[in-house]
Amino acid sequence: MNASQLKKLLTAFLKNRLNKTDRNLLQNWYDSFGESEKGVPGINNAIDEDFLRQDLLNRIQVQLNQPDRPIYKLNTFRNIAASIVLVTAVGMASWFFVFKSEQNISTAEISFQTVATTSRQLKKVILPDNSVVHLNANSRIRIPHHFSKKDRQFYLEEGEAFFQVAKDKTRPFIIHSQQLEIRVLGTSFNIRSYKQLADIKVAVTTGKVSVSEQGKIYGILIPGQQITYHKAKKTIQLSKVVPTDNDAWVNGKIYLEKAGFEELALAMHNIYGVTLRNEVADNHTYQYNLTIRSDRSLEETMKLICAIHGHNFKKRGHEILIR
Repeated sequence: MNASQLKKLLTAFLKNRLNKTDRNLLQNWYDSFGESEKGVPGINNAIDEDFLRQDLLNRIQVQLNQPDRPIYKLNTFRNIAASIVLVTAVGMASWFFVFKSEQNISTAEISFQTVATTSRQLKKVILPDNSVVHLNANSRIRIPHHFSKKDRQFYLEEGEAFFQVAKDKTRPFIIHSQQLEIRVLGTSFNIRSYKQLADIKVAVTTGKVSVSEQGKIYGILIPGQQITYHKAKKTIQLSKVVPTDNDAWVNGKIYLEKAGFEELALAMHNIYGVTLRNEVADNHTYQYNLTIRSDRSLEETMKLICAIHGHNFKKRGHEILIR
């Protein structure tokens, strides 16, 4: 399938004009993505891929600006108007999803869609209220196909996400992430909540964010503030951050400051898809201060890491040993 054929099929899908044969063809094309990071199946020309992406995104926005349009579904498309894969020059796959809002549906009928990422993969999701969520690698969110009239419930089940929440003074936006509840009205902020890490971090870029646990409010954050919640002790630490750095990972940068080995290993797994192991005694006392960039090669990054404490490394398949 070339770019022209694919564009015609997706355009017809948005207008509910696909016959059964073409609908099956499009369904099979969509299923062929799987967890691939290689780009759009059937399109090998980067120029065609970029042109197709831009054209379809423009068409999707037109659809979203027509509230009375009916909602159409494919079996696995569900309420996704379209999904388009965009592969960057550094090899990290970035997906784009648009969820269309449904009108006049009771709270009892709310259903959810799960969106997940693997290593070296990012996803951007536009929610029914036009809020935007950037999902980091190895993360998982649970999204309602539509929000209730009372509030906007959202679940970050694993990993990290940067939120740009649309303002709605009548319906707070509530994120549930492990033990914590984060409540906002309209703001942008980052939540890092990987289960293998000992803490959860919430950092604010714009607006105000309330962080609580089972009704106990830990703090109301303003831009440039971050709460670190230590899961084992159930204690918090308030610190200052650079607001513009909160979503640096969206652009392929991870800033590590006094990071332990677990945090370093997670960053390497997210960006390069490798498992980092340390064979050095007392490695739990080490701290790492560096920037990991997706446009830097794995070998270059490993040399920087090993130079911090004067070690060497050996690559064995998808595993890297620090000695």
